[in-house]
Amino acid sequence: MRRFLTLLITFLLLTFFISPTANAATVVVISEPTHRLSDGVFFDDLLAQKLAPTGELGALVFTRNNSATIWQIDPATISEIVAMSNGYGVQDGAVASGQIVATQWLAQLKKVTRFERVSSLPYGNPSGYWIDQISKDGTAYLNAISKISLEAVLGKATDGVLDFNTTQQSLSKPTLNILKYAQQQIDLLSSLVGQKELSVEQLRLMQLLNPNIEDKKLNTLIKDYDQAITKMRSKLKIKSTKFTVTSKIEELPVTIVNDFNSTVKLKLSTRAINSKVEVAPVEIIDLLPKSKQQVLLPVQVLAPGDSQLLAQLTNLENKPVGYPVYINLKLSVISPVATWITSGAAVLLFIAILVQSVRRVRRRK
Repeated sequence: MRRFLTLLITFLLLTFFISPTANAATVVVISEPTHRLSDGVFFDDLLAQKLAPTGELGALVFTRNNSATIWQIDPATISEIVAMSNGYGVQDGAVASGQIVATQWLAQLKKVTRFERVSSLPYGNPSGYWIDQISKDGTAYLNAISKISLEAVLGKATDGVLDFNTTQQSLSKPTLNILKYAQQQIDLLSSLVGQKELSVEQLRLMQLLNPNIEDKKLNTLIKDYDQAITKMRSKLKIKSTKFTVTSKIEELPVTIVNDFNSTVKLKLSTRAINSKVEVAPVEIIDLLPKSKQQVLLPVQVLAPGDSQLLAQLTNLENKPVGYPVYINLKLSVISPVATWITSGAAVLLFIAILVQSVRRVRRRK
């Protein structure tokens, strides 16, 4: 009994003296709004200044701290610093000055976090409110990417991914419309290709929801992102073309392009804009990665003249992907109806001439 009491008193004393030290651990947050455009080009060189030992981010890793530290790190920020350390360009053509300091900063970060606890912030440190409004369904996958990408740079396991940023910034209606449209296009394409092929655009959306981005910069970044989404959506496309149709029934070779790295199963939906031509549906199309394929589109001409087909790619659930195109048709076929009308007119004309001739003969007699 005496031995048990001794152990209990020792445990309580250790708890008393150790707990304040553990509770005094310093929390260091490393997160910086994006300094790059969607194509990876830096729009300024301010990040290099912040990574210097006297800069905002440099002081966090170069200043010695004897107390225990808990690190909370945004993997999007680390990704941009890694890109800077590999050599980079600045949009305005200025001389890039941050490659060496970025390399030194990363080395110091690995050193000071080696034996410390590290947690990952959600990629880009976005506002949780807007994530719920725009792209709530994909957070589990994106959190996994956040953790894996940070661990790959640090070379060590992390505790996990923290909650989203609680700050709610004000976003204009046009900005919200672009971001919601982008998420809609990502969701549609995810029904055809794997999430990995769309992760760049999805992660970029999260970066743009960082509440610390200045309004003026955000407007520029949103326009840039809108162009990136247009480019992504155009990876599946129908080549616009025109045909001269000379037969009543014909198969038109329509070219479809797949610029993704995955095989895609989709449909081709077509509709004639007038009643001069009818178009038949085609079977499900298998498009190989990075390929072009011609699909034979059956059409039947009902009347001569000009017409158009509105063509749209869809997923297997008939939801549109890519952009619709118009296929111009010049119909040089005399349809059966026109033939009947022409033949009937010729017969009537022959009868009229015959009757007129008979009348003339009778008059002469």
